[in-house]
Amino acid sequence: VSGGCEESGPVLVSEPPNKVDFSNSTGASLHCEPRGSPPPSVVWVGAEDRQPIGDVPGLRRILSNGTLVFPPFNAGEYRQDVHARVYTCLATNAHGTVHSRDTHVRAGEF
Repeated sequence: VSGGCEESGPVLVSEPPNKVDFSNSTGASLHCEPRGSPPPSVVWVGAEDRQPIGDVPGLRRILSNGTLVFPPFNAGEYRQDVHARVYTCLATNAHGTVHSRDTHVRAGEF
């Protein structure tokens, strides 16, 4: 199919705030919504090393829409490498990569 849709690099329509503090009883979600053509893929990385992060069962999950979710957890399950860390969202397609601001995440018993 030619004409009509022009391809373009990714642009972030929505990105997370630079700081998210949340309680272990509430959890939190970080939203990252890119647009582009072809549709960009979203990868979350640790801001300190830019290495992709993965799911940690019960503590951290990446949804198919690119949202990073921290579900509620028991205080004894707190992990500094998950709950006190800086995260960045990367959106990539064939025309480039953009990244969100760094988001400082901190969980605690509030």
